[in-house]
Amino acid sequence: MRDYLLDIIKHTLPLNAFSQLKVQTQDGVSKITATEGERAVVLMAKTHTAIPEFADTFGIPNLNLMNTLLNIPEYDDTASITVQTKDDGENKIPFNIHFKNAAGDFKNDFRLMSRKIIESLEPELSMNVRQWPVKFVPGSGAVQRLKYQSTAHPEERVVEFTVKDGKILASVGDASSHSGNFVFHDGIDENANYTIVVPIHYVMGILNMVGDKTMQAGDLGLMISVDSGLVNYDYVIPMVTK
Repeated sequence: MRDYLLDIIKHTLPLNAFSQLKVQTQDGVSKITATEGERAVVLMAKTHTAIPEFADTFGIPNLNLMNTLLNIPEYDDTASITVQTKDDGENKIPFNIHFKNAAGDFKNDFRLMSRKIIESLEPELSMNVRQWPVKFVPGSGAVQRLKYQSTAHPEERVVEFTVKDGKILASVGDASSHSGNFVFHDGIDENANYTIVVPIHYVMGILNMVGDKTMQAGDLGLMISVDSGLVNYDYVIPMVTK
């Protein structure tokens, strides 16, 4: 379970977007979902196989604390990290993650959020994420070039992707002042025509994560998928006003 927790934290905490994560396990898959406070980015993730210790529905709060615990040397691969449950009369409810080192003389308890609480904070979202007409794999060179433009314009909060004539042009900055642009990707359907404006902080944060990446675009905005090998993370970044 330690590997899964580390993977989940590495793909959520760096964005500084989520206060808590909702975990659900059903039909042989564990799902992790979260929403930024202003819905500037939405996470919908699925494990390739269910995490055995993750039963029912619960919430993971305080991601910074979880990250700290997972990186304490006492809790290496020889440590015991288990989900503790309590009986509510009908079901066994996850309520705590218990950390114990190999010697059994160093321990921590991480309290989980109940199903009722996490469902009030992270309700099911109705979002049509299946209709993304533009889909491509971003090259490492394109990601690096976007990083260059972001560094050149640190005050800019958004990046504009223009899909036209079989290419995707990335633009950062104000065209009436300081700005920059470059071809982010080509080989797109020439009939596709979209202009997508999204927060550059989240785009760069996700593209810097470890894993195989796919980008999809449409009227809703942008979706970036990162497959870590353990979990497939879908980050939906809705359109914003420039």
